[in-house]
Amino acid sequence: MRGTLSLALVSAALMAGACGFDHSTNVLTPTSINTNPSGSSASGNTLVGMWSSNALPTLPTGSTCGNFHYQIASQTPTSIAGTFTGDCGGGITISGNATGQLSGTSVAMTVNGTGTGPGLPGCPFTLTGNGAIEDNGNTLRIPFSGTTCMGPVSGVEVMRKPQPTAPPPAPAPTPTPDPTPTPTPTPTSNDAIDINSISIVGSPDVRSWPATATIRALDFNASGLAIDFTKKDGAGRWPDVVPPGWDGGLQYTVWMVVNHGGRWYTAGGVEYWYGLGRSGGPPSRYASNWYYNPQIWAPLTYHQPAVGEQVGFFVTAGDQRAKDSHIVAERSNIVVVPFPSDGGAYYPF
Repeated sequence: MRGTLSLALVSAALMAGACGFDHSTNVLTPTSINTNPSGSSASGNTLVGMWSSNALPTLPTGSTCGNFHYQIASQTPTSIAGTFTGDCGGGITISGNATGQLSGTSVAMTVNGTGTGPGLPGCPFTLTGNGAIEDNGNTLRIPFSGTTCMGPVSGVEVMRKPQPTAPPPAPAPTPTPDPTPTPTPTPTSNDAIDINSISIVGSPDVRSWPATATIRALDFNASGLAIDFTKKDGAGRWPDVVPPGWDGGLQYTVWMVVNHGGRWYTAGGVEYWYGLGRSGGPPSRYASNWYYNPQIWAPLTYHQPAVGEQVGFFVTAGDQRAKDSHIVAERSNIVVVPFPSDGGAYYPF
């Protein structure tokens, strides 16, 4: 799915199953799959259910697609079947049917469908691919190729089946109040950039949120960004929230802060669920992957940081990627690092 409607339709079809920034092209089906008479995968998990793309599509032009869902409705020891839907730029909507043949650790997929929209009668397409299941049956990766009324298409996509939100920890017993309690000090942010000097675009205004968490490390590589911070794990971790349209919980959002034309700008860029180690794609694609739509995220859409450029990062609780879903209104401090190449970099704090 790169720059043309045909590619958008293909990606959509394959992705049928996110923003994450880490995000990418489109996915259709599971990766390596072992089957048994009960119709479950090698990991013991059934494939039946809704699969959603974690990554937003990367397109060099204004044509974009997203909101892909792949609903596997039935499964036998040798096959799966279901439907997919998606939304593309210009009001294009795609829908179709997907079937898969299971054999050992592979699944051969065939997708047939139609794209419709303003000025576009019906655009039939057919896609095929051989995929595998990863991450203990929770992640689907598949290369695909096929033809549409617009021409041939191909790519690779990753999707995920959201997991149930873990129950919150039992509340600690209420301590007996001290006869003369001392006031709780206000958390200090230790921000490398004054957050009140930053313009927020396409995201809720979180500048008044207290910085209750501290970033401990940023780890970049070509597969995405892994970020370590207090309140990521443990009994006091930020709780999961299930935004509209999601079947599973999201724990936090990563924001990138860039200096464009002498002013600082930021927006929620990548959503992470609890346990997701890395997301966001290669650093060289952050502007096009994280902030691909200029109608929402300009000028971040047009500012791809150069290697070595000073760039800020911070995290907020919940989902603030072009929406606001949270249980606690908290953020981390802002750190600034030299922007890395796709070769990666590790910054401890």
